[in-house]
Amino acid sequence: AMLSLSVAMAQDPPAVHPKSGEELVIDCLRGTVTVDGDLSDWNLSAMTPAVLDVAEQLNSGQASWDNVGDLGAEFYVLWDDVNIYMAVVVTDDKLSQNKTGGDIWNADAVEVFFSTLNAVGGCTEHYQYGFDFKEQKWNWCNMDGSGATEPAYLEVASSVTGDGYICEVAIEHGQMQSLDFSAGNTIGFHPVLDDTDNGDREIQMTWTSREAHDQSPGYGHLTLSDAELSPGNPPDW
Repeated sequence: AMLSLSVAMAQDPPAVHPKSGEELVIDCLRGTVTVDGDLSDWNLSAMTPAVLDVAEQLNSGQASWDNVGDLGAEFYVLWDDVNIYMAVVVTDDKLSQNKTGGDIWNADAVEVFFSTLNAVGGCTEHYQYGFDFKEQKWNWCNMDGSGATEPAYLEVASSVTGDGYICEVAIEHGQMQSLDFSAGNTIGFHPVLDDTDNGDREIQMTWTSREAHDQSPGYGHLTLSDAELSPGNPPDW
């Protein structure tokens, strides 16, 4: 009986990359970092990021996108007993953010979704957070019913680079009460970039290429590892 139960509870497979067809799965190693916009305490070369960098990942704005120098990003993820950490290294040739609060998606911003592994429509089974190079932050969808607010439990620090910006983030994962943040578990993950050069959003690029909220065929997967991130030499930015 146990076997049939476990088969019945099998989760949906991860989404696949719209160009390569490879499954969108990354390991989330354990580690703790200081959220200050400086990534020298991350050993990025030992990590596998979620990468947004090709035309096939554009959900909108195909006519406005030239190449990865115009818009692209690598999303590096770590976790410990309290937080999930993200280092988002964005290429963006013109920074523009004239929105605030829940409207930050409509200019230059980063969005991340943490979800169940179910392929479902609507906002019922994910948490949606946003942040930007001005260190603004927002929580839209929330499975616990407390969304549409600025989340005090999300810490963000940013720095502008020669070809874009970095956002370093910590989210207290205990606040995502409907998801199980424990070693060996897998959660749904969907990173998203929003871009404008002068006003309202012109481009949305997503890991799956689908609209950010579209969980109906499933998101990518983030596997919570019990392996520690090894210390290493900081990257030369």
